[in-house]
Amino acid sequence: MERLAYCVVIISDTRQELVETVTEAICHTESCILVHVHADKGAERMVASFVGSPETVVEGALNAAVIVQRSVDMRFHKGPLNPVGALHAVVFTPFSNIGPQQCEDIANTFSHNLADLLEVPVYQFNCSPIEDVGYDDLPAAIEANEPIFGPKDFSPSWGTTLVGTSRSYLMFNVNVMGTRDQANKICKHLNNRTDLRARTVLLEDSGNAVIGCEILDCNTCGLNEVMDTIKEHASEQNIAVVGSHVVGSIPLQALIKAADYYIEKEKVFLIKEKQKIRFIIDRLGLNSVSEFKPESKVIEYVLGVNRHGPLQSSTVQQFVESVGSRTSTPGGGSVSALVTALGLALGQMTGWMTYGSKKHDTAEKTVTSILPIIHKTIDQITPLIDADAMAFSNYLVAQKMPTTNEEETARKQEALEEALLTIIHVPMKIMELGCSCWAPIEDLSTNYNTSLKSDLQVAIKCVESGIWGAYKNVMINLDDVTNDKTKQEIAAKARKLLETSETMSSRLLASLEK
Repeated sequence: MERLAYCVVIISDTRQELVETVTEAICHTESCILVHVHADKGAERMVASFVGSPETVVEGALNAAVIVQRSVDMRFHKGPLNPVGALHAVVFTPFSNIGPQQCEDIANTFSHNLADLLEVPVYQFNCSPIEDVGYDDLPAAIEANEPIFGPKDFSPSWGTTLVGTSRSYLMFNVNVMGTRDQANKICKHLNNRTDLRARTVLLEDSGNAVIGCEILDCNTCGLNEVMDTIKEHASEQNIAVVGSHVVGSIPLQALIKAADYYIEKEKVFLIKEKQKIRFIIDRLGLNSVSEFKPESKVIEYVLGVNRHGPLQSSTVQQFVESVGSRTSTPGGGSVSALVTALGLALGQMTGWMTYGSKKHDTAEKTVTSILPIIHKTIDQITPLIDADAMAFSNYLVAQKMPTTNEEETARKQEALEEALLTIIHVPMKIMELGCSCWAPIEDLSTNYNTSLKSDLQVAIKCVESGIWGAYKNVMINLDDVTNDKTKQEIAAKARKLLETSETMSSRLLASLEK
């Protein structure tokens, strides 16, 4: 898979012609994909975000920096945020197949190139003493602190630039109906965290203070934690919280994580992604400033990221034709994964058509407990459709490795053994996941919408058949495993899962016939 980094560029100007030229500079950088551009005229701050490879994301940010240097003069800046420069900050975060250290390398490359190209000082984002000194005191701060790259010089029109990394960076504003001093008190509590920075960024004419939050790691600091902390300390001062706003774009998982928190807290029943997105938009008041449109704000939606493999994404016709073609994949393993998933999907359908019905209100507690389990399991099984085909392809690659000497022969044997165990692991996972749903299906079978009896019966038979197919894939590949102990352990586990599946299927089908 392609290695991609996500970049956020923060610029201290919002003129329309600048927005257009910066957007054009990023879009015209080869392989850079623009995610979102937000120009906040009240704050006099533009935020542009985009995705690219390690090389192109640096080039895209540099292209934007060149435009900024030509167009922005900090001597005329009048915004309330007190930025450190025309190009206030550039933050890189991992997006796909890139780790934190690789992002550090990207940030260092960009910082070095920026300093050389524009002959400007560059300081570390989120740990530099110059960040909060104010622009008037910036010359003295630069004189007292060595930049990480570039000359130790102050240019009145440019200032300086903060460059760094974050595991998952997000800018999130929350509106409170209070004074700047009241908002500052709330910010003090927020700033006790190391993964969050907050300050009162704007006092609107309406009397609303805006608390600007920079979440440095969405994995450890959730939107719900920020909002609940603000609400708690706003309540202590008898002031109201009146909505929020995401500045720029947002990772999908940040929204889902916050939604899951409030779903659990409020004991509401939601399991689908679209429902969760709609729910969290309401709970955080994300529509209060302007309409929050997921298709233009959520990074994964904007990029059209296909979170599914080619087989999982194919049409029914395409999948059937692929299985029936003159190729070894997709084969029995992929089909077993699909059949198991289809069985669980029928069980889920039975649950949904039982839930919320006055006639079956006694089943509500059962259904609401089992549907999330089945839904999650389907999400875990469907990627195995592609994983099985991929595992076999990797095995074929290992088979083609050279054996011209003992070292190459040993390396090939090691690669074959590893690929073989992966081939076995995938159908084993299908069996484990399928069997994990027998108890929920049994609970459903005791109290469900009986007009769906045949659907539930088909569901049971499909799950059993999928597990049986996965078992056969495990056993046929075990023959080539050289480690006898590993072979015996896997075989014993697979047989036990098969026996459980057959027993449960027979019992449930017999029970439904009564």
